[in-house]
Amino acid sequence: MTCRPFIHTAIVALPLLVSGQELNYLKDLKPYRPKQMVSGIIRNWGNNYIPSLMKAWEDGFQKYQPNVQFETKLLGTEAAIAGLYGGIADIAFLGRELYAPERHAFRGWFGYEPLEIEISSGSYATQHKTFSLEVFVHKDNPLTKLTLTQLDAVYGCELRQGAKVPIRTWGQLGLTGRWQQQPIHVYGYNFDTGMAGYFRLVVLKNSAKWNVQLKDFDNGRAPNGEIINAGIYILRALAKDPYGIAYANILYTNPDVKTLALARKEGEPYYEPTKANVWERNYPITRYTTLVINRPPGKPVEPRIEEFIRYILSRDGMAAVVRDGAYLPLTERLIKEQLRKLD
Repeated sequence: MTCRPFIHTAIVALPLLVSGQELNYLKDLKPYRPKQMVSGIIRNWGNNYIPSLMKAWEDGFQKYQPNVQFETKLLGTEAAIAGLYGGIADIAFLGRELYAPERHAFRGWFGYEPLEIEISSGSYATQHKTFSLEVFVHKDNPLTKLTLTQLDAVYGCELRQGAKVPIRTWGQLGLTGRWQQQPIHVYGYNFDTGMAGYFRLVVLKNSAKWNVQLKDFDNGRAPNGEIINAGIYILRALAKDPYGIAYANILYTNPDVKTLALARKEGEPYYEPTKANVWERNYPITRYTTLVINRPPGKPVEPRIEEFIRYILSRDGMAAVVRDGAYLPLTERLIKEQLRKLD
C-alpha cells in the first residue's frame, strides 16, 4: 500500500447566497447575569479577523461590569499563544482550534495543559472565517452519502476510523456499471493549510499518511493581490473529472459538482451539509474558534477573566456573534459544555 506522507511546505472567493428561513440561534440561550462584580484590566490578544466582534463583546460586558477595562491587541491567531508565554495577555483568541504543536509548546513551557474554551462555531460559507468542509463528487456521480470510516479509507492509509482495507475504486463504495472498476481520484487542500489540517484531524484521526494519489491545491492570488482560495481550484478540477472526490467549502461550489451527506460511522444518521447542521454540529467536519487561558491546575480562573468568558458564552455574547454575521454562534448544548470547563 502506497501512502503519501504529510510534509510541511510553504503556505477571489465566489459569492454565495444562503437561502431559506434564518435560524433562531438565540431562543434557548440564557442572558448574562454577573456572579460577582469585578474590576481590573483584561488583556486580549489574537484573532485579527474579529475586531468588530471583540469590541461588541467588550462594550456589552462593560455595561454590566463598568470597572473592567480592556487592552486589546489583535495581531493574528498565530501570535495569540505567544501573549500567554510572555505574560502580556490574559486571554488568547484563536480563529480556529488550537493546533497540537501549540498545545505541546504550552505544556512544555508551563508544565500543564492550557484551558481551551470554544467561543463560536466556524462559518458555514464565509471566507477567512474557519468555514466547514464539505465533501463533493461530480454531479453525474450516483453516490449520495459516505461515512467518515469510508472517507478515511478513501483519503488515508492507516485506516484509523476502522475500515478493513483502503478504498481506491468506486465499486468499493457500492457503485456498479461503468463506475465499478474506475479509480477514485482524490482532491484536496495543500497539506500545510488549516483546512487540510482539520480534515486530517477529523477524518484521518490525525494520521499523517495520505492516499498517494491525492492532488492537493494551494491558494493563488488575483492580479490585484487578493487571495484566491484553493477551494476554487479544487472544485474546478473536480468539475472536469467524473471519477473525482474532493473536500472544500460550499462557498466555492460550481454547477458541475454536488455535496455528499456524511455520517460519523455506519448505523449513525447521515447529515447534509446545511447551515442548520453546521450550526448544530451535526455535520461532522465543522470547525470552531477558541479562546485559551493560562490556568494552573487546582486554581480557579481569575474572577474578571471568568466573568468575561461567561459573558461571551451567554445569550448576550452569542447575539453579538449573530450580528457580526461571520461565525456561527454556539448552541445551548455547546455552551453548557464550555461553561463546565470553568468549574
